[in-house]
Amino acid sequence: MKNFFRKFSDSLDAYIETKQFRWFRRLIIALGFTVTGCVCFLAGFFLNRSDNMIYQSNINAMTRTIEADPAEAAGEQSGESAAPAVTEETAATTAVTTTQAPKETLSRELLDSYIYEDLKFQPYTYRYSNTAAFHNRTTIEDFGVPLTKKSFTISYEGIITAGFDSEDIIVDNDDDNYIIRITFPEAYIISHEIDEDSFELENVQDNFFNPITDYDLTSTCEGQNGRMEEQAIAGGLYGSLYRMAENSITEYLNRDSIIGAKYRIEFIRPEEPYVMI
Repeated sequence: MKNFFRKFSDSLDAYIETKQFRWFRRLIIALGFTVTGCVCFLAGFFLNRSDNMIYQSNINAMTRTIEADPAEAAGEQSGESAAPAVTEETAATTAVTTTQAPKETLSRELLDSYIYEDLKFQPYTYRYSNTAAFHNRTTIEDFGVPLTKKSFTISYEGIITAGFDSEDIIVDNDDDNYIIRITFPEAYIISHEIDEDSFELENVQDNFFNPITDYDLTSTCEGQNGRMEEQAIAGGLYGSLYRMAENSITEYLNRDSIIGAKYRIEFIRPEEPYVMI
Protein backbone atom coordinates (compact mmCIF):
# COMPACT_ATOMS: atom_id res chain seq x y z
CA MET A 1 0.00 0.00 0.00
CA LYS A 2 2.82 2.29 0.84
CA ASN A 3 4.45 1.47 -2.45
CA PHE A 4 1.21 2.36 -4.25
CA PHE A 5 1.00 5.77 -2.68
CA ARG A 6 4.66 6.38 -3.20
CA LYS A 7 4.32 5.52 -6.92
CA PHE A 8 1.17 7.67 -7.17
CA SER A 9 2.95 10.60 -5.52
CA ASP A 10 5.93 10.27 -7.79
CA SER A 11 3.66 10.06 -10.84
CA LEU A 12 1.71 13.15 -9.65
CA ASP A 13 4.90 15.08 -9.14
CA ALA A 14 6.09 14.10 -12.58
CA TYR A 15 2.71 15.12 -14.07
CA ILE A 16 2.77 18.51 -12.34
CA GLU A 17 6.05 19.26 -13.99
CA THR A 18 4.61 18.57 -17.45
CA LYS A 19 3.41 21.31 -19.86
CA GLN A 20 -0.05 19.74 -20.03
CA PHE A 21 -0.65 20.34 -16.29
CA ARG A 22 0.57 23.92 -16.50
CA TRP A 23 -1.90 24.62 -19.35
CA PHE A 24 -4.73 22.96 -17.35
CA ARG A 25 -3.91 25.07 -14.28
CA ARG A 26 -4.08 28.27 -16.29
CA LEU A 27 -7.41 27.17 -17.75
CA ILE A 28 -8.78 26.56 -14.24
CA ILE A 29 -7.66 30.04 -13.09
CA ALA A 30 -9.20 31.70 -16.15
CA LEU A 31 -12.47 29.85 -15.62
CA GLY A 32 -12.46 31.01 -11.97
CA PHE A 33 -12.13 34.66 -12.92
CA THR A 34 -14.82 34.25 -15.58
CA VAL A 35 -17.27 32.68 -13.18
CA THR A 36 -16.59 35.34 -10.53
CA GLY A 37 -17.22 38.13 -13.05
CA CYS A 38 -20.48 36.58 -14.17
CA VAL A 39 -21.65 36.22 -10.60
CA CYS A 40 -20.88 39.89 -9.86
CA PHE A 41 -22.64 41.02 -13.04
CA LEU A 42 -25.75 39.03 -12.26
CA ALA A 43 -25.80 40.27 -8.67
CA GLY A 44 -25.50 43.91 -9.75
CA PHE A 45 -28.17 43.50 -12.40
CA PHE A 46 -30.53 41.92 -9.90
CA LEU A 47 -29.98 44.56 -7.20
CA ASN A 48 -30.39 47.53 -9.57
CA ARG A 49 -33.64 46.44 -11.09
CA SER A 50 -36.58 48.84 -10.49
CA ASP A 51 -38.81 45.98 -9.35
CA ASN A 52 -36.35 44.89 -6.71
CA MET A 53 -38.20 44.96 -3.37
CA ILE A 54 -35.17 45.88 -1.27
CA TYR A 55 -34.19 48.68 -3.65
CA GLN A 56 -37.73 49.96 -3.89
CA SER A 57 -38.26 49.97 -0.12
CA ASN A 58 -35.06 51.95 0.47
CA ILE A 59 -36.06 54.52 -2.15
CA ASN A 60 -39.53 54.90 -0.67
CA ALA A 61 -38.14 55.31 2.83
CA MET A 62 -35.77 58.07 1.70
CA THR A 63 -38.57 59.81 -0.21
CA ARG A 64 -40.85 59.83 2.84
CA THR A 65 -38.05 61.24 5.03
CA ILE A 66 -37.34 64.08 2.62
CA GLU A 67 -41.02 65.00 2.32
CA ALA A 68 -41.46 64.96 6.10
CA ASP A 69 -38.40 67.06 7.02
CA PRO A 70 -36.07 68.17 4.19
CA ALA A 71 -33.63 69.77 6.64
CA GLU A 72 -33.34 66.56 8.71
CA ALA A 73 -32.92 64.41 5.62
CA ALA A 74 -30.19 66.66 4.34
CA GLY A 75 -28.48 66.46 7.73
CA GLU A 76 -28.62 62.64 7.73
CA GLN A 77 -27.15 62.44 4.24
CA SER A 78 -24.32 64.94 4.71
CA GLY A 79 -23.40 63.96 8.32
CA GLU A 80 -21.56 66.31 10.64
CA SER A 81 -20.13 68.39 7.78
CA ALA A 82 -23.61 69.53 6.68
CA ALA A 83 -24.76 73.11 7.37
CA PRO A 84 -26.94 73.49 10.51
CA ALA A 85 -30.67 73.82 9.98
CA VAL A 86 -32.12 77.36 10.19
CA THR A 87 -34.53 77.57 13.11
CA GLU A 88 -36.56 80.43 14.58
CA GLU A 89 -33.91 80.95 17.25
CA THR A 90 -31.05 81.26 14.77
CA ALA A 91 -33.18 83.51 12.57
CA ALA A 92 -33.84 85.81 15.52
CA THR A 93 -30.14 85.87 16.34
CA THR A 94 -29.33 86.80 12.76
CA ALA A 95 -31.89 89.59 12.85
CA VAL A 96 -30.35 91.02 16.00
CA THR A 97 -26.81 90.91 14.69
CA THR A 98 -27.77 92.60 11.43
CA THR A 99 -29.67 95.48 13.09
CA GLN A 100 -28.14 98.95 12.58
CA ALA A 101 -25.91 100.34 15.28
CA PRO A 102 -27.72 102.54 17.82
CA LYS A 103 -27.99 106.19 16.90
CA GLU A 104 -25.30 108.33 18.48
CA THR A 105 -27.04 111.04 20.49
CA LEU A 106 -26.11 113.87 22.80
CA SER A 107 -26.18 113.49 26.56
CA ARG A 108 -28.74 115.92 27.97
CA GLU A 109 -26.86 116.18 31.25
CA LEU A 110 -23.71 117.16 29.37
CA LEU A 111 -25.61 119.75 27.30
CA ASP A 112 -27.11 121.32 30.42
CA SER A 113 -23.70 121.52 32.04
CA TYR A 114 -22.37 123.30 28.93
CA ILE A 115 -25.08 125.97 29.03
CA TYR A 116 -25.78 126.46 32.73
CA GLU A 117 -22.38 125.79 34.30
CA ASP A 118 -19.52 126.18 31.84
CA LEU A 119 -20.68 129.19 29.81
CA LYS A 120 -20.42 132.61 31.40
CA PHE A 121 -22.54 135.18 29.57
CA GLN A 122 -21.17 138.71 29.58
CA PRO A 123 -23.50 141.74 29.48
CA TYR A 124 -23.43 143.90 26.40
CA THR A 125 -22.16 147.48 26.79
CA TYR A 126 -23.51 150.21 24.52
CA ARG A 127 -21.77 153.60 24.47
CA TYR A 128 -23.48 156.67 23.01
CA SER A 129 -23.05 160.42 22.66
CA ASN A 130 -25.76 163.01 23.26
CA THR A 131 -26.33 166.74 23.39
CA ALA A 132 -28.93 168.38 25.66
CA ALA A 133 -30.00 171.97 26.36
CA PHE A 134 -30.70 173.45 29.80
CA HIS A 135 -32.77 176.56 30.65
CA ASN A 136 -33.66 177.79 34.15
CA ARG A 137 -34.81 180.93 36.00
CA THR A 138 -35.71 181.54 39.60
CA THR A 139 -39.43 182.08 39.99
CA ILE A 140 -41.64 183.43 42.74
CA GLU A 141 -45.28 182.43 42.43
CA ASP A 142 -44.81 181.73 38.73
CA PHE A 143 -43.06 185.07 38.25
CA GLY A 144 -39.59 184.98 36.82
CA VAL A 145 -37.07 186.87 38.89
CA PRO A 146 -34.91 189.17 36.75
CA LEU A 147 -31.17 188.48 36.51
CA THR A 148 -31.63 184.81 37.51
CA LYS A 149 -31.78 183.19 34.08
CA LYS A 150 -29.18 180.56 33.28
CA SER A 151 -28.75 178.17 30.37
CA PHE A 152 -26.23 175.97 28.61
CA THR A 153 -25.87 173.23 26.05
CA ILE A 154 -24.07 170.11 27.24
CA SER A 155 -22.49 167.32 25.20
CA TYR A 156 -21.61 164.10 26.97
CA GLU A 157 -21.24 160.32 26.63
CA GLY A 158 -23.23 157.62 28.35
CA ILE A 159 -22.86 153.86 28.86
CA ILE A 160 -25.85 151.49 28.78
CA THR A 161 -25.35 147.89 29.88
CA ALA A 162 -27.89 145.19 28.91
CA GLY A 163 -28.16 141.53 29.87
CA PHE A 164 -30.48 138.63 30.64
CA ASP A 165 -30.83 135.96 33.31
CA SER A 166 -28.85 132.98 32.00
CA GLU A 167 -30.59 130.54 34.35
CA ASP A 168 -33.84 131.27 32.46
CA ILE A 169 -32.46 129.97 29.16
CA ILE A 170 -34.51 127.04 27.83
CA VAL A 171 -32.56 124.25 26.11
CA ASP A 172 -34.22 121.54 24.01
CA ASN A 173 -32.41 118.89 21.96
CA ASP A 174 -34.14 117.10 19.06
CA ASP A 175 -32.04 113.96 18.58
CA ASP A 176 -34.19 112.67 15.71
CA ASN A 177 -33.39 115.70 13.53
CA TYR A 178 -30.08 116.59 15.22
CA ILE A 179 -31.20 120.08 16.31
CA ILE A 180 -30.45 121.95 19.52
CA ARG A 181 -32.96 124.74 20.25
CA ILE A 182 -32.02 127.48 22.69
CA THR A 183 -34.66 130.01 23.76
CA PHE A 184 -33.44 133.24 25.35
CA PRO A 185 -35.30 135.05 28.14
CA GLU A 186 -36.28 138.72 28.01
CA ALA A 187 -33.34 141.11 28.02
CA TYR A 188 -33.29 144.21 30.21
CA ILE A 189 -31.19 147.27 31.08
CA ILE A 190 -28.74 146.47 33.85
CA SER A 191 -27.26 149.93 34.28
CA HIS A 192 -27.04 153.37 32.69
CA GLU A 193 -24.10 155.58 33.59
CA ILE A 194 -23.07 159.08 32.60
CA ASP A 195 -19.41 159.75 31.92
CA GLU A 196 -18.89 163.05 33.75
CA ASP A 197 -15.38 163.38 32.36
CA SER A 198 -16.89 163.76 28.90
CA PHE A 199 -18.94 166.90 29.74
CA GLU A 200 -18.57 169.76 27.26
CA LEU A 201 -20.53 172.99 27.77
CA GLU A 202 -21.57 175.44 25.07
CA ASN A 203 -23.78 178.53 24.97
CA VAL A 204 -23.36 179.05 28.68
CA GLN A 205 -25.41 181.88 30.30
CA ASP A 206 -24.64 182.18 33.97
CA ASN A 207 -25.27 184.89 36.56
CA PHE A 208 -24.30 185.76 40.07
CA PHE A 209 -27.72 185.27 41.62
CA ASN A 210 -28.42 181.86 40.05
CA PRO A 211 -25.13 180.14 39.13
CA ILE A 212 -24.80 176.83 37.21
CA THR A 213 -24.15 173.89 39.54
CA ASP A 214 -22.99 170.31 39.13
CA TYR A 215 -26.50 169.21 39.90
CA ASP A 216 -27.73 171.16 36.87
CA LEU A 217 -25.30 169.24 34.68
CA THR A 218 -26.02 165.75 35.98
CA SER A 219 -29.78 166.23 36.24
CA THR A 220 -29.89 167.47 32.66
CA CYS A 221 -28.11 164.35 31.44
CA GLU A 222 -30.13 161.99 33.62
CA GLY A 223 -33.31 163.50 32.28
CA GLN A 224 -32.25 162.19 28.87
CA ASN A 225 -31.76 158.59 30.05
CA GLY A 226 -35.19 157.28 29.14
CA ARG A 227 -35.02 158.67 25.62
CA MET A 228 -31.48 157.37 25.10
CA GLU A 229 -32.42 153.87 26.28
CA GLU A 230 -35.34 153.76 23.86
CA GLN A 231 -33.05 154.84 21.03
CA ALA A 232 -30.46 152.22 22.01
CA ILE A 233 -33.02 149.40 22.03
CA ALA A 234 -34.46 150.54 18.71
CA GLY A 235 -30.92 150.68 17.32
CA GLY A 236 -30.23 147.03 18.18
CA LEU A 237 -29.04 146.99 21.79
CA TYR A 238 -30.81 143.72 22.63
CA GLY A 239 -30.10 142.28 19.20
CA SER A 240 -26.37 142.80 19.73
CA LEU A 241 -26.65 141.21 23.18
CA TYR A 242 -28.33 138.09 21.80
CA ARG A 243 -25.94 137.87 18.87
CA MET A 244 -22.95 137.97 21.19
CA ALA A 245 -24.49 135.21 23.32
CA GLU A 246 -25.29 133.12 20.22
CA ASN A 247 -21.73 133.33 18.97
CA SER A 248 -20.39 132.28 22.36
CA ILE A 249 -22.79 129.33 22.60
CA THR A 250 -22.12 128.16 19.04
CA GLU A 251 -18.36 128.36 19.38
CA TYR A 252 -18.38 126.51 22.71
CA LEU A 253 -20.88 123.78 21.84
CA ASN A 254 -19.17 122.97 18.53
CA ARG A 255 -16.11 121.90 20.49
CA ASP A 256 -18.05 118.78 21.41
CA SER A 257 -17.33 116.10 18.79
CA ILE A 258 -20.96 114.97 18.46
CA ILE A 259 -22.45 118.48 18.33
CA GLY A 260 -19.82 119.80 15.94
CA ALA A 261 -20.26 116.89 13.52
CA LYS A 262 -24.02 116.30 13.56
CA TYR A 263 -26.09 118.95 15.32
CA ARG A 264 -27.47 122.27 14.11
CA ILE A 265 -28.01 125.00 16.71
CA GLU A 266 -31.23 127.02 16.50
CA PHE A 267 -31.71 130.18 18.58
CA ILE A 268 -35.08 131.67 19.48
CA ARG A 269 -35.24 135.24 20.71
CA PRO A 270 -38.18 136.83 22.51
CA GLU A 271 -38.68 139.16 19.55
CA GLU A 272 -38.28 136.71 16.68
CA PRO A 273 -36.80 133.28 15.86
CA TYR A 274 -33.21 133.43 14.78
CA VAL A 275 -31.20 130.55 13.34
CA MET A 276 -27.43 130.30 13.18
CA ILE A 277 -26.04 127.40 11.08
